[in-house]
Amino acid sequence: MSDKVLVIRAEDGRVVQSIIEEGKIEDIVKNYARRALNEWEPIYSDFVVLRDKYEVRLKLPISPEQFEKFSKYGLERTPDGYAVFSITIYTISFDNFWIEGSYQDRKMYLIAPYVDENIKKELEEAAAGSTLIQQTTMGSEADFSELEEELEELEEEEKPKKTKRRRRK
Repeated sequence: MSDKVLVIRAEDGRVVQSIIEEGKIEDIVKNYARRALNEWEPIYSDFVVLRDKYEVRLKLPISPEQFEKFSKYGLERTPDGYAVFSITIYTISFDNFWIEGSYQDRKMYLIAPYVDENIKKELEEAAAGSTLIQQTTMGSEADFSELEEELEELEEEEKPKKTKRRRRK
């Protein structure tokens, strides 16, 4: 059975691609993981594929059409007057870094079942927000210089070593 699947690509705090594809979500996740793997720079970042749940809360009442559409996701009523259900989302992070003990994405894909336009917008905001580099995580000029030095050291480690060989007489 073919499903509608939402694929969002976010970079540097903005959504650069948001499309709806037809197919099995697992196959689409694998396809985008392969694409991301081709862009991944192992020396600079981790490559991570995460599966998680995203909770959707809707103020009651909802329409019969919404009830029918959302009930396949385990729709429940809460005592405080909301309809709640969860969808499985996948995050593919391939350009990221650690700073001051905090993990920060620069580029990532967020893949989820397409439910409706409102949830699509929520997920786009979440994806853009997760790639937004917060000013509070940015360090001082000295911290930046230290990061530049670490980057240069990593680049030097990757260069092939040249050795001088002596001729024997």
